[in-house]
Amino acid sequence: MKQTQQEVGYVISSKGFLIYLDGLPTVKVNDLVENESGGRGWVNSLSSDKVEVLMLDDVKVTPGQLFKRLPERLGIAAGDHLLGRAINPLGVPIDGRGLFSRTKKATVLELEQEAPGIGARQFITEQFTTNITIIDSLIPIGKGQRELIVGDAHAGKTAFLIDTIVNQKNTGTICIYASVGKPVASVRDLIDVLRANKALAHSIIIAASSNEPAPLIFLTPKTAFTLAEYFQKQGLDVLVILDDLGNHAKIYREISLLGDKSPGRESYPGDIFYQHAHLVERAGKFKKEYGGGSITALPVIELNLTDFTTFIPTNLMAMTDGHLLFRSSLHNIGQRPAIDISLSVSRVGRQTQNKLSSLLSSRIRGLLSQAEELETISRFSSELPFETQLILKRKELIEEIIKQPSLTYVVKEIQSILLALIFTGFMADKERHFLEKYKGVLIEAFLKEPSLLKITQSVSKLESVEELIKLLEGARPVLTKICQ
Repeated sequence: MKQTQQEVGYVISSKGFLIYLDGLPTVKVNDLVENESGGRGWVNSLSSDKVEVLMLDDVKVTPGQLFKRLPERLGIAAGDHLLGRAINPLGVPIDGRGLFSRTKKATVLELEQEAPGIGARQFITEQFTTNITIIDSLIPIGKGQRELIVGDAHAGKTAFLIDTIVNQKNTGTICIYASVGKPVASVRDLIDVLRANKALAHSIIIAASSNEPAPLIFLTPKTAFTLAEYFQKQGLDVLVILDDLGNHAKIYREISLLGDKSPGRESYPGDIFYQHAHLVERAGKFKKEYGGGSITALPVIELNLTDFTTFIPTNLMAMTDGHLLFRSSLHNIGQRPAIDISLSVSRVGRQTQNKLSSLLSSRIRGLLSQAEELETISRFSSELPFETQLILKRKELIEEIIKQPSLTYVVKEIQSILLALIFTGFMADKERHFLEKYKGVLIEAFLKEPSLLKITQSVSKLESVEELIKLLEGARPVLTKICQ
């Protein structure tokens, strides 16, 4: 009987999850190895006399232990069977709904992939619609854009990300949420919220909790992008959320320092910029011959807003196409989402807006900027000119319009109508409390009242803000009757 030969290696030394093997002469980086008790690891680097392996399972490894090379490499079985499920970075279900059926069609993909070159990409021209007014109208995001979510703790970042996923349920967009080193309870809460809002069917949650081995946590964003590329190549639009890359950087620092890599600034290894850039570069809008879909990335980083100069946040700001800045101070006074418009940037999204939205956005942002300057001056004066009072009042009305409670959505046409209403005679004598009371009524009316519905349906065809204001001025009697 013919025996098959198996390539093996023996443990020389171990440091927690990092081990060194002797042997395995033809092994390659990203090959998988396994010991006799079933503990698996992946080959991280090779040198002339040893093989560095990072353990994926929490098992005890001692010198002299035998490891055999497995036929498969570091990868995941991608397919539609993953939709609606929560898995770990290796594709093992963690949602308590059992293992995947073997009859399900799956494509095994390696996690380590090169980002497609510029020849595979096309110009970003389509807006990624979130149905959140402050984003779609004032800080738009394009399909294929990389927009950093940055802010301090308890600023509502996670609630915003959940809203964005829930609002994609009728758009055909696949949402992939990578939870990097978060507590198990937060992952369970996320699953429950998405299920309750019927958003789980178009979502995949990839999670490695804080009590799992560091190498497994490190792989979470790679798995997210590998699955995103699978769906993108089928011509689909994909949203990838990486929550958060601060945890990911700390995990990589731990792995690198254990492996004797030279520490640099803040003790991070020299290639930390490469590790994150290598990930977010996989996002983009792709040509038809490369699948034709898009991958929109929302990496998340938490930081202390008194200091923007820490290493990882500045790295991420440099490699993304803009950032949304969340402030806990805004969250505490009831602003939802708590985004600081003046310090948030979208370098790509503006080119995806239609002419009316772009002009209206410029006018609103200009007014907010003007009001900010006037607020400082108004503190030193008891009597203000009428023009100054009008600008300050309009700022308050805008702030009320862009307030949006969690798990609600406002279609783009209604967003434009509400923002344009501020410049009409109908709102000239109205205060903030009027919108607090009647904003929901106005939204409902512009979706159902026949004469107002005509305006809503014509918004996308308008070329200027003045045209929209004129239509709204004509509807003033109807609006007055509705809001009595």
